[in-house]
Amino acid sequence: MKIKELKQGDRITQHIDQSPVSFEVLAIQQLGRRFMVTFRSAFGIETAEYSGEAYVTAG
Repeated sequence: MKIKELKQGDRITQHIDQSPVSFEVLAIQQLGRRFMVTFRSAFGIETAEYSGEAYVTAG
């Protein structure tokens, strides 16, 4: 799924140290062609900036 298609409440999975970690999208804000995404996971709440064309694994 492209970053620009994410919506609040979507869940994505990323492997960290070979273990799957689930992230929930709390907020997404467009900044020109980039997007600021706020996630919640077992590690807490974090914000990251991505190109709208970047891909993530949604699940």
